Amino acid sequence: MTLLHETLKQSNVVAVSAIAGMGGVGKTELATQYAREHEADYPGGICWLNARDTNLATEIIEFYKEYVDEQQKIPQKLGGIEQTLSQQAIWCWNHWQPDSGLILVVWDDVTDLGSCIELLPKNNRFRLLITTRLRNLDPNVVKEISLDVLSPEKSLELLGALVGKKRVDREIETAAQLCEWLGYLPLGLDLVGRYIADDPDLSLQEMLQRLQQQQLNNEALKRSTQSWTTAQRGILAAFELSWQKLNSNARKVAELLSLFAVDVIPWSLVTSACQRLDWNSVDINKAKKELYKNYLVQSLEDGGRYKIHPLIHQFLRIKLESTSSVDEFKQVFATTMAVTAKQIPQSPHPQILTREDIESVKDNIPHLTKVAKNLTAAISNEDLISVFTGLNNFYSGQGLYVLAEPWCKQGLSTIKERLGEEHPSVAQSLNDLASLYYSQGLYAQAEPLYQQVLSMRKRLLGEEHPHLATSLNDLGNLYKAQGRYTEAEPIFLQALSMRKRLLDEEHLDVATSLNDLAMLYDTQGQYGEAEPLYQQALELYKRLLGEEHPSVATSLNNLALLYKTQGRYAEAEPLYQQALSMRKRLLGEEHPHVATSLNNLASLYDSQGRYAEAEPLYHQALSMRKRLLGEEHPDVATSLNNLALLYKTQGRY
Repeated sequence: MTLLHETLKQSNVVAVSAIAGMGGVGKTELATQYAREHEADYPGGICWLNARDTNLATEIIEFYKEYVDEQQKIPQKLGGIEQTLSQQAIWCWNHWQPDSGLILVVWDDVTDLGSCIELLPKNNRFRLLITTRLRNLDPNVVKEISLDVLSPEKSLELLGALVGKKRVDREIETAAQLCEWLGYLPLGLDLVGRYIADDPDLSLQEMLQRLQQQQLNNEALKRSTQSWTTAQRGILAAFELSWQKLNSNARKVAELLSLFAVDVIPWSLVTSACQRLDWNSVDINKAKKELYKNYLVQSLEDGGRYKIHPLIHQFLRIKLESTSSVDEFKQVFATTMAVTAKQIPQSPHPQILTREDIESVKDNIPHLTKVAKNLTAAISNEDLISVFTGLNNFYSGQGLYVLAEPWCKQGLSTIKERLGEEHPSVAQSLNDLASLYYSQGLYAQAEPLYQQVLSMRKRLLGEEHPHLATSLNDLGNLYKAQGRYTEAEPIFLQALSMRKRLLDEEHLDVATSLNDLAMLYDTQGQYGEAEPLYQQALELYKRLLGEEHPSVATSLNNLALLYKTQGRYAEAEPLYQQALSMRKRLLGEEHPHVATSLNNLASLYDSQGRYAEAEPLYHQALSMRKRLLGEEHPDVATSLNNLALLYKTQGRY
């Protein structure tokens, strides 16, 4: 621990330390202890990322959004150039908050250092700690600290702490043999030590004999563990002894757990999967306690969430693959995750996830990702699209379009391969990709996809179907954004009429059509036609979504803008203020929609000659847009122009 801290204390460079060693040696535990003990040394924060079998750039971006600045919009473009995931990750390092104090970054279980090099933070505020099984790392990049195994003396100390020093002293030679047999690996000593501690009459000699016999019985597993060391196979033997203590229900739950990602597991997901297998809730709870008692799962401090050691996770997966239930368990797990994917909110276009939305689903995402990557064969045809739309909604709902796009494309290719080119789910996948492009202002890429979806839905669903109305409305919005108003109006009217016929007057899609048509009329100066539509949409959103919802705030903002354009300032001001307040509550103080509300309220004051009130709001909006959208975004140009006009009006040339 002291050597690790001294290595990371260097101030003239980014200190990169690698705790290298085989699985089970305690690398993650040492890193965890270091982070806890030295938290005060890193006032800039601690960033812990799982680097095994993940896209590290994605992990950095997601961590930034969740823990550093959840309302900061990471720019998709800078200087008009699309930013790659790696460039966006570097942007996160460069805009870390707070803006002073050392920061500890832990990359746990790195399997390919070369792919991580470009993601190294450059500022010397950062101290990077890597845990890895790799050896002989580049000394120009990494200051390696080898942590292969414990010393024999430290192993005996650990065993004594677990089973009692007197028991170890009574059989000191056997204790030393036991430590050697386990390869001096902390995980093995921990499993064995706790096993012995639970049985005060069990001698160390008898324990060693049991382990040796168990290893002989494990010969059938050699094919699954060919790359493992002798010591790791020793841990497998220790695990087997704990496994034998479990009842059948606990074993089944443990096997099911092996399908989850090696990440935080919300126990509610496990319960949902077990219930789909018709397992009794009392038995499920007993199984959880049994697994915890035998140290096969770790409970996190905040409750209801668990983790599994990566090696134990591997053991459990070996167990599952040897059972006749493996296919059934995979199907149930995939179905469970598909159901959770459907619960990820999809707000009316454009999608916006509130802070509460993100918090409610974030722990599910690693497990949903595992299904999308590795278990699509276990997903039913009906649920297949849900996995990919769920991931798309999660990322695009936060404005993380670069993270959303691969899931849209993978979903499209997977669905085509499974269901064929002509299927409603293919149309939906194409529509999701088109909407993603539309949200980024990539209209030329979006239009042919929208057209393709419209044609496909007509063929597959007929001329009268709600999805066809959605396609029409999406195409109308695209034309409106391009200034093609004469093409947009008949399409909007057709979509609205169809939705009223097919969905009833009281439906969210009807509210969306009313709002979009009103915006078209507003844009063309047809205020008398726009106002009643805005009002209808607002009241419908309130009835269907409640008084507190981003779509309600948007409707208030739109109606206020109409009033302001007509010079009805007294009516516009309270609506602008209400929209601003609601957006701050729902989306946080730092959000592009909050910046829009600030700008709109400033514009209202500007129009009334209330320059002293307008100017600070314009500045706030400009500053926020620069932070969230980047210097080259059109909204930044709008804010700069607004301020320039304000100064000109006041003679401040």
